[in-house]
Amino acid sequence: MQSCDEVDTVSGAVLSTVQHHDLLKAARHVVPKKLSQRYIFDFWYPLALSWLMMSIADPVVSAGITRLPQPELELAAFGVAQPIAILMESPIIYMLGTGVALVRNRAMYKLVWRFMLHLSILMTVASALLFFTPAYHVMTRTLLGLTEDVAAAARPAMQLLLLWPAAIGLRRFLQGVLIRHGYTRHITWGTMFRLATLTVTMAVGAWFGGLPGAVLGGLAMVLSVIVEAIVIAWWARPIVRTHIFDKEEAPDQRQPDMTYAGMWRFYLPLAATDVMRVISRPLVVAGIARSAMPAASLAAFPVAFGLGMFFSSPMRASHEVVIALLKDERTYQALRRFIVISGALLSLTMAVLVFTPLDHFYFTVLLGVPADIKPLAALGAHFMVPITFLMAWQNLYRGRLMNRHDTRFIQLGMAVNMVSMLLALTIGVSVGLASGVVVGAASVILAHTVEVVILNTASRPTDTLSDLQPTSAH
Repeated sequence: MQSCDEVDTVSGAVLSTVQHHDLLKAARHVVPKKLSQRYIFDFWYPLALSWLMMSIADPVVSAGITRLPQPELELAAFGVAQPIAILMESPIIYMLGTGVALVRNRAMYKLVWRFMLHLSILMTVASALLFFTPAYHVMTRTLLGLTEDVAAAARPAMQLLLLWPAAIGLRRFLQGVLIRHGYTRHITWGTMFRLATLTVTMAVGAWFGGLPGAVLGGLAMVLSVIVEAIVIAWWARPIVRTHIFDKEEAPDQRQPDMTYAGMWRFYLPLAATDVMRVISRPLVVAGIARSAMPAASLAAFPVAFGLGMFFSSPMRASHEVVIALLKDERTYQALRRFIVISGALLSLTMAVLVFTPLDHFYFTVLLGVPADIKPLAALGAHFMVPITFLMAWQNLYRGRLMNRHDTRFIQLGMAVNMVSMLLALTIGVSVGLASGVVVGAASVILAHTVEVVILNTASRPTDTLSDLQPTSAH
């Protein structure tokens, strides 16, 4: 076995090698006027890998919980704690895109840093009030209608996740700064540290026992994101110093692009957008519960939806790619070509999986979906095939709007998405001609389609793209 010193030496060598490679790369990194597809791919794929790795986290936690006592109760408790923690972090999620879009000089770094700290403190205090006071009972027993045992099992897991929003805020802000300056490989390595911490924590906890499953899951989640935040902060220090604080600036570059109040006006629509995204999933579940074949559909929908989200996760990386690389009409056309083709290929790959005999291997052999649920899960997956293609367009247009600092229409698009989804769910439930999984999946696809139309219209410039903010920090 390796000693601790040997492990530290190897780890340090890996980190220093990656950092040295990327420092050399960024020293000569200038966004070309004509973006090649290879250039975009090299910038995009580390971020896409990061999203794919993050999609593995939930199955790892679930697998660990199932190996501990009372797996049904603990899975239910963790299934309550995790979505609420994600809801509490949702206002902070867009710090990633904000870091890419705004941190072009010293003044903007300080402004966005201060804003991130204040927002993180606000969400941490809100979480503490919810998890450590009688408000918890009101939320879980009165509003959510949870049984007493599930509510009691979920509470310590939520309390462990108190630092989750702050760690997420720090991590995503610094990730945005790294992406803006071309250090996308650091994001992949940071996610690898996060996934490794999560896996080791769950494995050790499951092996030795002693902690309830939901508590272990919460501990693994918060430890993993804290480790990732520390790693990203460590890597960001020399980069921030070199590219921001030690960089000579012209007098007109020393002032922030906006005031602190303007920062709130810029960010609030983004916070509202992600809050709506998070609460849209329970609304779909509520609609499915009121549709035909509710029990089977509620079991099948997470399988179909999860597959769609797995294939579409790489396209979520395109949002930051567009913000970082978009400069003019020529770069927009190159980015659009890459993103749309990538989305189409991923949707096609999913179609091959779910419309061919491969679906038996995936649903039955790999996932072990029960025989009575498998047909509904496959049917839901058929309807979810376009989601990756739609999310490609969605992130292209959102990135375009973020690039020119126009966030209002991003919020509008998500609001229209929710309204469209609710209307589709209402009609589907009222008519009652389709199973719940079809109603849910079709509603999601329709809502994304309408949002893409809205974003397309909103992101079109009146004449040219000359009003776009150049990514001069590159």
